[in-house]
Amino acid sequence: MANDSEHLLAECKKIEENCLYTAQTHFEMASDKGKRAKAWLVLLPSIVSASSGLAVAIGAPGWIGAFAAVSGVVSGVATFLGVGKESSAHETAGKRPTQSRDEARVLGETYSRDLSAQQLAVEVRALGNRYRAYVASLPVTDGRAFEKARAKIKSGAFAFDADAVAKPPASIPPSLTASTKDSGH
Repeated sequence: MANDSEHLLAECKKIEENCLYTAQTHFEMASDKGKRAKAWLVLLPSIVSASSGLAVAIGAPGWIGAFAAVSGVVSGVATFLGVGKESSAHETAGKRPTQSRDEARVLGETYSRDLSAQQLAVEVRALGNRYRAYVASLPVTDGRAFEKARAKIKSGAFAFDADAVAKPPASIPPSLTASTKDSGH
């Protein structure tokens, strides 16, 4: 492929990176919102309700039973209304960019070799348009989730193992590593 496609390959990399950040930010939002909502609106009221009911059952004053009733109502309403809906929405929102990330990677690293510059331009443009249209429909995220996603990405957590060059540990002398390979062990 000629150098006139370099900008298209760079765009594939950019789309791949954008997809990774978008997906991970939504997965962070899903994780945070799901944990907080379930803890405060389902788990905690359920524990208060059970404890209050048990306390009344073993002889505590009857008015403590009011805590059981109120906590039960909070937990029931939260469950009925779908306390995890926002969390689920963000989880779903993270899945499509993950797929688009893989499409961008494969297009830039593999399929581009079999396409003319014009064909590649059409494919990259279509992929970019799909990504931008999808992002426009996503739930809003926050800066904290983005920063958590960024830190995780920068740590190398999403680098492909296949892209890493296998090197022997520093404590093994290269001569020993070479002789081990030659001996079939």
